[in-house]
Amino acid sequence: MLAMARASTRQPATPAPAAERRAWVERAFELLGEAGYRAGGARSAVIELVGREGGCLSAEEVADLIRRDGKRVATASVYRALNVLTEAGLLHGVSLPDAPLRYELVLPGGGHHHHLVCDSCGSAVSFQDPGLEAAIERVSARLPYTVGAHDVTLRGTCPACRRAPLECGAHQADSANSAG
Repeated sequence: MLAMARASTRQPATPAPAAERRAWVERAFELLGEAGYRAGGARSAVIELVGREGGCLSAEEVADLIRRDGKRVATASVYRALNVLTEAGLLHGVSLPDAPLRYELVLPGGGHHHHLVCDSCGSAVSFQDPGLEAAIERVSARLPYTVGAHDVTLRGTCPACRRAPLECGAHQADSANSAG
């Protein structure tokens, strides 16, 4: 039970600045309106929530957070809205190991970040590192490939699991197996 609660805990993303997220929301409504989508219901709730949170969210987390805001939404409607936003180039789906697909904002300025994933509880946070980007550019220049995109996922142990490893369900299972 505790393992399930820990596994669904999401660390807040390091979101883009508020002005960039507001511009993303406005751009999302504008692009979808031009494409003939009406701005109402689940789609609007998803746009507002993802813009507010800044990304690094699974579809289930989006649905749960919308419901926590007091709105009714079907998870299937959230998936449909996320698919439309992804197809429109407004979101990018990020596959993290042993985790559901997470959705990230595609900012007009091309802001880019990577992820840290906890091996114990599955929480994920995003980070930006200009030095890492420069290193990737140096590697790209040295190789005979043209690098069009990249995703970096670092794995380790989050601060909560380092502070209280016995409270993490993954650690409890390890302790029970080794005690036998």
